[in-house]
Amino acid sequence: MSFRRGIRGDDFRKALETLAQQDGWWKDVLADPTLIIGIRDEYLNVYWQGQSIFKVSFKGGKVTASTHEKYLLNPDLKDQVSLVEGKFAFGNAEQRMLTRDYEGAETLAKLKRAASPYSGQEKEGVHEIATSNLSVVDVEIAINASGVPGIKRNLPRMDLANFETTATGVDLVFWEAKTLSNPELENGDIVGQLGDYQKVIDLHKTEFDDSYRLVAKNLAEMAEWSNGHRNVAAAISAVAKGAKINVSSANVGLLVYDFTAAQRDRKDKDGKTLSDRVIESLAKVGVGPERIRFKGTTKGLTI
Repeated sequence: MSFRRGIRGDDFRKALETLAQQDGWWKDVLADPTLIIGIRDEYLNVYWQGQSIFKVSFKGGKVTASTHEKYLLNPDLKDQVSLVEGKFAFGNAEQRMLTRDYEGAETLAKLKRAASPYSGQEKEGVHEIATSNLSVVDVEIAINASGVPGIKRNLPRMDLANFETTATGVDLVFWEAKTLSNPELENGDIVGQLGDYQKVIDLHKTEFDDSYRLVAKNLAEMAEWSNGHRNVAAAISAVAKGAKINVSSANVGLLVYDFTAAQRDRKDKDGKTLSDRVIESLAKVGVGPERIRFKGTTKGLTI
């Protein structure tokens, strides 16, 4: 049930810094701020719209990277392949079907295009929010809660975490993201979901503090290695330099997006909008309106 984040090993960090100065995939990743670098426990995930297109580790004294085979299918394929007597006649197409070599930023763009079909509206929305808010420190935050009393999900997975500067330090805030059409908003499951998050936060306060203090340092270092392509919010810089992190189960919130004005304003027989009903239901677990954001599009949605 432990929670751990951060690249602690000096050798790994130094190897990443050295690699950042060399032409290649890591330098290209750092130069592309539309990619999210998720700091894990002594490894990294590089995300595009919720899909990890690189897993980055340190093995045998070297930085290693891997990707799922499905992302190596060439997204530019367009020709027909004939079926002849029960066999597909690939011909010259066979050599074009896979991305076989990393050849610079063009290859990185191919991997992103190959990964996009595996995403969806909610994942795309989370990605847009994370890349447009420099205070975000993590995405896809899964915590093993197996055996914890009162928690319905064995692996609660929070969508986003960010830092907020306050008078008493920096708040660590966790967010769940939903499109308006998600049935969990209507059927009340969202209440249990955020309630589960609050329970695991209470269980792991010390680990969250330790982990995200190190994550802040890692992200600040990577911004320095990127030659100006990546930036971090002042709150992340402050934590990297030792500012206090406030970890509290009160700091959970909900982001709802992807709807029209007509959908937003639609009322039930009691004259209440979905926003009204969600605010009422989440009050049961102490989540106030200030932690509930409804916006038709993720563009400009700030946290």
